Amino acid sequence: MKSLGRTLSAAVLTAVIAAPVLAEDLTVTYKTTGTGGDGTSTQYFSSERMRSHDGNLDTLFEYASGTITSIDHGKKQYSQITLAEIEEAMKAARAQMEQAMAQLESMPAAIREKMGKMMGGMAGEVTVTKGGTRDVAGYPTQEYVVTMGEATKMTFWNTTDLALPMPEVNLKRLAAFTGPMAAMAQNPMFKGFAQLAEKMQEMEGFTLASTSSISMMGRTHESSREATAVKTGPIPASEFDVATLAPGYKKVDSPLSQIGKR
Repeated sequence: MKSLGRTLSAAVLTAVIAAPVLAEDLTVTYKTTGTGGDGTSTQYFSSERMRSHDGNLDTLFEYASGTITSIDHGKKQYSQITLAEIEEAMKAARAQMEQAMAQLESMPAAIREKMGKMMGGMAGEVTVTKGGTRDVAGYPTQEYVVTMGEATKMTFWNTTDLALPMPEVNLKRLAAFTGPMAAMAQNPMFKGFAQLAEKMQEMEGFTLASTSSISMMGRTHESSREATAVKTGPIPASEFDVATLAPGYKKVDSPLSQIGKR
């Protein structure tokens, strides 16, 4: 679960914001900083598949079949799961969550409110504000500042000069499960994150740079990424081939298949 969230959700969010249309294949390399350390990541977008490469982790998504492949090069193993399978797993997870919430409802209102604030669910109004403009990797970008109360602030620099070669319907379905607020938005205690995800659809363009600062349970998590290279044109099939990317690796069950079983 951690590897999927770490590598794919950023690419999915970027792509959904971009309001994709059919276009040339696109490869974008980013410089990243954050809690997990500094490094680089690369996103590959074609008309049939997308891939996110982040350090020892690779995540691929095939639009037609809805198959997500997660590769861990450090452990030399990979897993696969489909969006349909994730849907079923999340139905079970929601049922468990509803049970837990029913128990929480019996707690005093003051305690429920305190827990919600700790987790960000009642963090305040969500706003999306346009800022200035600047060039990133040779492309003009518009700044968007997204806030949720005092707990969450994210800044995006998006360009409308790039288009993505992928079907929008599949990508939005994927975002429902892998976006950065998706899991939290399923829980009433995190209702602010559901509002945040919805408001972020007001942004236009493809994200070339971003920063985020999220405070939760007394801790602040900060991260940033900025495109250093953008390339348009055909991507070799080998960049999406599991056999090539994970030679001799062991296939294991996807951690996502365990959602709702604990």
